[in-house]
Amino acid sequence: MQRLLKLKKLLRGSGLTAFAEARRNKANDSRFRQLTETEIQTLEQNGNRSDDWSLVRVETGFAAGCVWRSTFVGQVRLPAFYGTVLLPGDVSFPTGIYDSLIYNCEIENALIYRVSMLANVYVGRGAVLQNVGTLISSGKVQFPRSICVGSECGGRELRVFPEATSELLEMQLSKTAAEVTAEYGKILDAWEAENKVSCGVVGSGAVISNVQVVRNSWIGSHARIDGALKVRNSVILSSLEEPTGVFDGVILENSLVQEAVKLYSAANVAGSLILKKAKVGKKALVSSSVVSQCAHIEEGEVTNSFVGPLTQMHHHSLLIAAVWPSGCGNLGYGANVGSNHTGRMPDQEIRPALGMFFGLGVNVKFPANFSEAPFSMLATGVTTAPQRLQMPFSLIVPGGGKLGLAATLNEVLPGWVYSKNAAALERNLHKYALRAKGLVQPSSFALYSVRNARLVANALSQLLEVPLRDVYTGGDLPGLGANFMREASRQLAVLAYRKFLERFLLDFVVDAVAADNSLFQLSPRELLKPLPNDVLRDKVVLAEFAQTVPEAIKRVRQLAREWYEAVLEGFKRDRDRGREVFDDYDEVHEDDREFLEVVRARLEDRVRHLNALLKLKDD
Repeated sequence: MQRLLKLKKLLRGSGLTAFAEARRNKANDSRFRQLTETEIQTLEQNGNRSDDWSLVRVETGFAAGCVWRSTFVGQVRLPAFYGTVLLPGDVSFPTGIYDSLIYNCEIENALIYRVSMLANVYVGRGAVLQNVGTLISSGKVQFPRSICVGSECGGRELRVFPEATSELLEMQLSKTAAEVTAEYGKILDAWEAENKVSCGVVGSGAVISNVQVVRNSWIGSHARIDGALKVRNSVILSSLEEPTGVFDGVILENSLVQEAVKLYSAANVAGSLILKKAKVGKKALVSSSVVSQCAHIEEGEVTNSFVGPLTQMHHHSLLIAAVWPSGCGNLGYGANVGSNHTGRMPDQEIRPALGMFFGLGVNVKFPANFSEAPFSMLATGVTTAPQRLQMPFSLIVPGGGKLGLAATLNEVLPGWVYSKNAAALERNLHKYALRAKGLVQPSSFALYSVRNARLVANALSQLLEVPLRDVYTGGDLPGLGANFMREASRQLAVLAYRKFLERFLLDFVVDAVAADNSLFQLSPRELLKPLPNDVLRDKVVLAEFAQTVPEAIKRVRQLAREWYEAVLEGFKRDRDRGREVFDDYDEVHEDDREFLEVVRARLEDRVRHLNALLKLKDD
């Protein structure tokens, strides 16, 4: 119910709603009057033409000298032109209409310069239209009402609207929310019926320059479209504080683009929703997809996918039919996450995990479900078979028929990323925090979250309950997916998962005490009661758990220092290897030292906070 209320609030505050209401209220706008004979004479002397000047109405104070060499057809509303506006390149130019064809438009105090055809469009105050081919509307702003993600054959259809949020979109993926989703659709249907925008719109302060085609679209205030090839059937939200940009060779069709988005360098976006502060560029192809906040897509192809926040694709790679709302992932060069054909139809999909990394040249066959293996990595050159992996922090490396097993089986090292690659985890978390820009909450990519703890506890239970042997496959332990695991890897994974759970539980205790100092009197076990039972099922972790709050605080302090040492060790390995290869390695890796200073400062802050809690207890 709260999400439906949020939906209604977003729709009430929509710019399209406000514009539709304003248009209804101005149906008989008395601001405009007919042209005088003197004004008509001046207009014609300036090279302007109209078959019927009586259809052209103007505001009081209209300056005919601001209109040159233009043609007017149908119902046209013109302002009292005054002042100047800035063209691209910071060139100041007087408002007015020059060398253009205007058909059935309402224009505020703006600049229309060399527009081959401007038809059925409202142009807001301070807008600039310069060197545009056709900017027209066939009668209303058009945009997609739904986007199909996952299987290209349908089945996961998301209802969308310009101000849609990740939360509202993800809600529609839940089978348990069927009734809510149905009501969601009814609300959107009613809103669309009531708030149809019957013309194209260029918002106040928007700039459209050197563009060939703009059709049936809403261009928000202060948006900048410069050098794009085409914008068709789309809504571009923008504001003075968060302007949106569409640049150089971009083709944007049948899409919704939110504030502060950047589309550039020949990107092609079709049938998609691009959320706030995302970037799509360098010939990237995005079709029938949702790209969430602060994601960055370059050069690759994304089709029928829900790409979560902070996800990065900077190289030639492929992502098809991915339902990835958690995001925070990365695709390396040549990653082919798109084998969704079964020889019949493209009816399969993939669910990547939070923070998942697809290495160079990997090939991922569908169907694949990695959503229960957060922060896992597929190593360079891996080809994965269809599977469901339930081992968090896994590293999957090529198997190649090792140990007499099938060549299709890769080797999985559960927990490896947490126990052996702390440096990469810490660097990624640092990057997420920098890129989030206040839009993506830290809780959505937190390492020690309840969801991650639940997944780790489930994986740990599987590893402890499986009958012992030298090598395990999915037949022995379903959570391994289409991979094999050695006994030594199982033992290391058990240690890694237990350490993760201990850190999670201790942090929970310390945070509870920090929020309410009166809880010092309770035992740590009592403070853990609010947690779900499936997070607390490992008896070894609980048996060795701190008995008092001061003990818990001291143990957190110890684990925080151990984590910092693990991060340092990871960077030391990289540095030592780099020094063997390059003489000037240290000189060109200043960023590493700066990052380690950030990590060290965060550790010191944590230790100070913990020491303050201990002192509070002593006092």
